[in-house]
Amino acid sequence: MKKRTGLTNADAKELFEGGSVVVFKCEATKEFPITFVSKNVKDILGFEPNFFHSKSNAWSERIHPEDKDEVGKQFTKILADGGSTINEYRFKKKDGDYIWLRDEIKLQYDLEGNPKAILGACFEITDRKKSELEAQKVIEKELRKRLSYQHALSRCSNLLIDGSYFDTVEKALKILLTTTDTDRVYIFTREADEQHESLLSQIHEVCGEGITPEIDNSELQKMPLNSLPWVFRQISENKIINLPIKELPSPEREFMMDQEIKSFLLIPIFIEDDWFGFLGFDSTRYEKIWDEHEITLLKTASDIIGTYFKRKSVEESLLQQKNFTQEILNSLPGIVVLVNKKLEFLQWNKTAERLIGYTKEELSKMNAYDIIAPEDHKNLESTLLRVLQRDNEGQELTLLHKNGKRNPYFWRRNFLELDGETVFINVGLNISKQKEMEHALLEEKRLADAIINSLPGIFYIINRKGNYVRVNNNFLKEFDYTESEVLNMTPLDFYSPKEHKEVTERLEKLFAGGSASFELNPMAKSGKKIPYYLKTVRFDRKNESYVIGTGHNISEQKVKEAELLASVKEKDVLLQEIHHRVKNNLAVISGLLQLQSYEFEDPEFQRMVIDSQRRIQTMAMIHEKLYQSESLSRISVLSYIDELISQIENSVQSKHKKIEIETKIEDTDLNINQAIPFALAMNEIISNSFEHAFKGQDKGHLFVEVRESKGILHALIKDDGVGFPEGSENQSTSLGMTLIKALLTQIGAEWTINSEKGVCYNISFLKDKEKGSSSAL
Repeated sequence: MKKRTGLTNADAKELFEGGSVVVFKCEATKEFPITFVSKNVKDILGFEPNFFHSKSNAWSERIHPEDKDEVGKQFTKILADGGSTINEYRFKKKDGDYIWLRDEIKLQYDLEGNPKAILGACFEITDRKKSELEAQKVIEKELRKRLSYQHALSRCSNLLIDGSYFDTVEKALKILLTTTDTDRVYIFTREADEQHESLLSQIHEVCGEGITPEIDNSELQKMPLNSLPWVFRQISENKIINLPIKELPSPEREFMMDQEIKSFLLIPIFIEDDWFGFLGFDSTRYEKIWDEHEITLLKTASDIIGTYFKRKSVEESLLQQKNFTQEILNSLPGIVVLVNKKLEFLQWNKTAERLIGYTKEELSKMNAYDIIAPEDHKNLESTLLRVLQRDNEGQELTLLHKNGKRNPYFWRRNFLELDGETVFINVGLNISKQKEMEHALLEEKRLADAIINSLPGIFYIINRKGNYVRVNNNFLKEFDYTESEVLNMTPLDFYSPKEHKEVTERLEKLFAGGSASFELNPMAKSGKKIPYYLKTVRFDRKNESYVIGTGHNISEQKVKEAELLASVKEKDVLLQEIHHRVKNNLAVISGLLQLQSYEFEDPEFQRMVIDSQRRIQTMAMIHEKLYQSESLSRISVLSYIDELISQIENSVQSKHKKIEIETKIEDTDLNINQAIPFALAMNEIISNSFEHAFKGQDKGHLFVEVRESKGILHALIKDDGVGFPEGSENQSTSLGMTLIKALLTQIGAEWTINSEKGVCYNISFLKDKEKGSSSAL
């Protein structure tokens, strides 16, 4: 087995003497003289190891003067506190160049625990330090740039806040021009033309030296938004544009190139949520992209500019307001009076003089008590306290005219501090007509209440939120709620959770569609469900939608309806039994005819009996289908025509002839009044085809089609047999043809007979929509 060995002295020596790390040892004394240094010190620092042994400060005197004190402090600290530390400092090599070194040192102790020596490892970090210094310079440059922007913002802010002259904006723009090192800074504002379309115009501009101004460029005045659609759309959506011109779409790219712009930055100016315009920066000398921090600071500048324009607008509005305030006060229809806490008149409008009847000189010597009726003086005094407490709901007081006339007035009051004194503003309106209207409305409401409460059923009004806003006494009595309870309820409170969806959908349809009538079962307070027939209609008032409804209790009708349904069901059962018995009786008659035919050997007589049997069986089949059907008044054509053809085929078709039958029958229905005559006519026509159409032929084809179109039933019966003798289609006097004509006439049918290639019946008649109960046959 191979013996493992650790790091030998030879290994350590090779590592220390040939590596990039200089290992050293110094005494743990104040001077820290070097007692050992690895041989590779010559390769790294240019000195032989003996150089550092020649004197105690041989190493420290080579440390850069600016770094020497800090290095000394670290050595002294480790000597006092123990442990280890790291130093980074500049060291002067033998060739005179300074390099950066990094020491990692540790205090070594003897067996008694006393400091013995300091061990250290040193390696060069010049490249790393240079990188750090370069990065620091970049950061410092960026910081200086940011400070310059912030300083510029501060100056602009002070200018625009304090400035009151037109050139204030230009001064602020010049500061931004210098700070951003751009060639042109400008402001565009938005206005509207006569058609209320937005236009943009340049109103301010500053340029760098040698840069041509564009402020007089007519193309930059009253620009419609579609002239530069992409740019103006971005700006109007509060998006900043920061692009080289070559990346712009057309026509923006060509427009900017004409002004020799290489890059530009556009920052929207918004005043609150209103787009005011934009702040622009042009670079005409070189392409430039503004960084995120620049944009943030310049966005702040645009906000400051927007605030300035807003303030100017407010100042202009205030000036105009000041000029017109007195005129407005004088033109007001009501009285405006300013009084102090003693209720002495301080100021009033012309209307006050006219409506009270006193002159300006007279009012100047009066107070509020002089123009308000004595019975309202207490209310007048209590009003001042409520105004100071911000309770400013208004108050009715009777005004006394100079001539003694009394008029009700509604007063609104507020207060403000004016020159250090609390002043009360009183605005009064004559409400004589309103009082008359209130009285009339009160009478109208009493009449409306009387009408609503006299209605035989319930009455209610529901608003768009689903709350009851009005109900009558019958509603409260029927459902056993108080009016206050109902006005805090919704329609859903009167129904079980399973019915909520239906009720909600009905309400939505009402508000969308206008009116409806339906049955529902609302619950009373006790939980009892009451069937109601409700009629509702939507109406709109003052931009609000409401549903007004009336309802009638249909409990008695529901009981009678149940009784009627039971009676109808009983009659349906009886009618089914009648149809069943009729079918059985017809079957008995058919059987008797057959027994009777056995007594005679005459073939013609037997054929006549069989024809009669088929007609009877056809009527019996109709009655059978009726009592088997869900409807006792209508029967499916598809079911009974198919079965009719099968019956005829089984009773008539010869074994020696192959008759191919093709049907195309739609699933429509007929009432019994039409079904029986139509079936008998079909029986005669199809039987004739089987018996007479294919004489002398081994095979044949019969086609039967029945369809409905727009309420008209169409029937086509066609064979490829021998046909009628020429000219005898409508001349036959046989019983079968007579029956066919009579039956088709009975149901109001139109028909034609064609005998060119066999026989073709084409029949059509209008379906009777009424329920049939009997046949006229």
